Amino acid sequence: MNIDRVTLFAPDLSVQHAFYAGTLGLNVMARTPGSVTFQAGRTLLTFRQHDDAGNVSHFAFDIPRNQVDGAEAWLRRRVALLEDAAGPRRFPLSAGWNSESLYFEDAAGNILEFIARHDLPTDVEGPFGPASVLHISELGVVVPDVPATVLKLQRRFGLSPFNRQSQTFSPVGNQEGLLIVVQKGRGWFPVEWPAVAAPFELTFTQGEQLQCLRDHDLLELA
Repeated sequence: MNIDRVTLFAPDLSVQHAFYAGTLGLNVMARTPGSVTFQAGRTLLTFRQHDDAGNVSHFAFDIPRNQVDGAEAWLRRRVALLEDAAGPRRFPLSAGWNSESLYFEDAAGNILEFIARHDLPTDVEGPFGPASVLHISELGVVVPDVPATVLKLQRRFGLSPFNRQSQTFSPVGNQEGLLIVVQKGRGWFPVEWPAVAAPFELTFTQGEQLQCLRDHDLLELA
């Protein structure tokens, strides 16, 4: 599963523009009065105007597996890294993921993640910078019933559960692209802020097919 485009919503596009273009240094591909689009590696990231400030999402950017030290130093000069109750700000994930993650917020309160997947050959030379962002590899999907949603995604798109599964948490897809399906109210790692459903539009490639998924489609999938 390759994520080609993610569209989210924000109440103030100007602060999102300043964060993604200024703080993270992503290229602006298009800007209108109602939207702004950034290039995040091979993925396009669009924010559209929406007055509801509660539309907070989680998504992850893949970074080269040999640049975690550089990414951490680079981020620390720009943002406050999120931490868990024990205090660490760099997280090696459990068996099955074989990755390292750094978490931070954008200007709208979305929980962002830089993740280095050590099973993928993504090494690059040189210092970490905006061009080191490879693509968006994860999008959080908040639903009332995780197992039922996972079954619908399997039937409709052929997406398989990935790694650890539970009644409240289920990654679906593969290491190139994942939907992180979580139950409403479950705490987002590492800060445990309760997950809330937020509108989204997702374009992804599964096999050779280009697919589209919107938040309201989850209620209609059979």
